[in-house]
This record gives sequence, structure tokens and C-alpha cells, in this order.
Amino acid sequence: MIRPRGRRGALGALLLVVLFFVGGASAETSESTWAYDLAGDLMSPYCPGRTLASCPSPQAAELVQWIALQESAGATREEVVEILVERFGEEILGAPPARGITLWAYVFPVVGFVVGGAIAFLVLRRIVAKPGLPGAAGSPFDAPAAVAAPTPEEDDLARLVDEDLAARS
Repeated sequence: MIRPRGRRGALGALLLVVLFFVGGASAETSESTWAYDLAGDLMSPYCPGRTLASCPSPQAAELVQWIALQESAGATREEVVEILVERFGEEILGAPPARGITLWAYVFPVVGFVVGGAIAFLVLRRIVAKPGLPGAAGSPFDAPAAVAAPTPEEDDLARLVDEDLAARS
């Protein structure tokens, strides 16, 4: 048997023992994570609008411990969720189940996005195709094919403007 010498040897042996137990505990917690993950997914019946994991209520902490106890007893995640739904109702799930009337909560946003996009596309297409807008066919901003000769009234108006400007300068 090897005996540690002095303080350094005792400290090294103690460190090895601590690492052995801490390493075993961390391996155990990494295997059993669904209980605390589930607590983060479920809504708290004691704190409206908060998950079980974020609820400061002592009842919520007891419920999280109960879920961890069920996991260590060998219950599956689905079984625990089923028990909690029976006890607290479907509000604990946080998201409505995709069946029956609550199916609209999943379908309506997608349909609204598609229909809204189609309406926006048609309206923008109609606006762009209107004559009279720059770049649209038949727009008054387009260059004319041929410049027409000025009428006698336009000649007289131009002459009067020129005379007025010359008199002011």
C-alpha cells in the first residue's frame, strides 16, 4: 500500500477522491436531464405566464421535484406530461394541442401570411401598371416621339415672359 507523504500527498489524494465523486455525480445528472427540461417547457399553474422552472413559488419547486422523482422512478416523459395534464388541464402545456378547434392556432398564421402576401402582390402590381406614373407605359414623363411646333399663343406668351425678364434685369 502506498502512503501519501506529507501535506502535498494528502491533498492530492483528497483531490482524486473529490474528482471521482464529482465526476460520477455529473455523469448521473447528464443522463437525467429531461425532468428539468420538462420543467422549462411546462407552464406553471401557480405563476401565470411563467414556466415551472422560472416560477418562484414553493409549490412550483415541489412540482419540479415531483417530476424529477417520477423520472428517477422510471416514468417516461410522456407519462409525466399525461399525469400533469389530467391534474392541471391542458393550460400547463403552454402551446395548444394541434387538434380540433385549436388546430386553427397553427393554420391561421400560415394562411394569413399567404393570403396577405398575395393581396400585397396584386395591389403593388396594379399600382405599378397604372399609366401616369414614372416608368409606367404611357406615362407623361416619357420622352415624346416628336416635338410639336409651338402654337402662336405659346409664342406670344414666351415673348411676353422674355420682355418681362429683360425689364427686371
